[in-house]
Amino acid sequence: MKVLFKIICISLLLMSCSSNDDSESLTYPSFGSEIEVTINGLSFDAMEPFLSPDENYLFFNNLNDGINTKLYYATKINDSTFNYVGELMGTNQTTSPHLDAVADMDINGDFYWTSTRNYPTELNNLFHGTFNSGNVNTIARVQGDFNMNTPGWLVMDHGISLDGEFLYFNNARFDDTNCQGPCETTLGIAQKVNATTFSTLPNSSSILQNINDTNYIYYAPCISSDNLELYFTRYLKGQITSSTAFQICVAVRSNASSKFSIPKVLFSETIANLIEAPTLTVDKSIIYYHQKTTNSHKIVMRYRTTL
Repeated sequence: MKVLFKIICISLLLMSCSSNDDSESLTYPSFGSEIEVTINGLSFDAMEPFLSPDENYLFFNNLNDGINTKLYYATKINDSTFNYVGELMGTNQTTSPHLDAVADMDINGDFYWTSTRNYPTELNNLFHGTFNSGNVNTIARVQGDFNMNTPGWLVMDHGISLDGEFLYFNNARFDDTNCQGPCETTLGIAQKVNATTFSTLPNSSSILQNINDTNYIYYAPCISSDNLELYFTRYLKGQITSSTAFQICVAVRSNASSKFSIPKVLFSETIANLIEAPTLTVDKSIIYYHQKTTNSHKIVMRYRTTL
């Protein structure tokens, strides 16, 4: 009986370990060759792309220099061709220097973007509005414990889930005297209280424990429509040189409540051909991001090759 009892205990232990095994087989997405996106009528940089859930609108900002950065939009002709319309009314400040950038929107038309409005007098720099046919109305600051409320810290980037329930935020500390770009960053997840208030998940750190690494600078998170794939950009912390690799990565999971896997690098370029800011169509069939060219920045896309 003692032997049988030991065998049963060992079997139960093995079953328990197997069910929580971090090495569970997961499938990472892969994508085909790069295709340049044409925005008819556009004569300046296009960065930080975001495609609306209905795929009718492509949002983007011009050069992300923090001096005269504004949000714009274009309407879809096909997957790789859009017609430039103009500024996204309601989102942009009028007095330089300013930054309005990084568009996000859920399926309900709740629109989010980063803005330097009245910073640093007011430290909450993530904004919400309601999008309707090229206009964003009812503008308000997004509140929540994910805001650091400390000078130098910003919500640099963010990604909203399709249903609007989860905000993937990127806290970044800036110190121009001691750092080139952000000094440090952390990705986190907050849950919706209402459209303008989110509360950090108690297990946010554990869900992202395979992603957050103090050796890297992280930004531009994008969560897939099924909440199973998290895309982002990263590079090694420290001085940025001509050989610094900017990586678009993805981490995956088997269900929407479990932690994400160790990230996989999808694409990597040095600063001369800088790539950043991935975004995905609702059906996950296309990834868009921006790339640096000799004189500007352009949006490119790739079709998914694995489902």
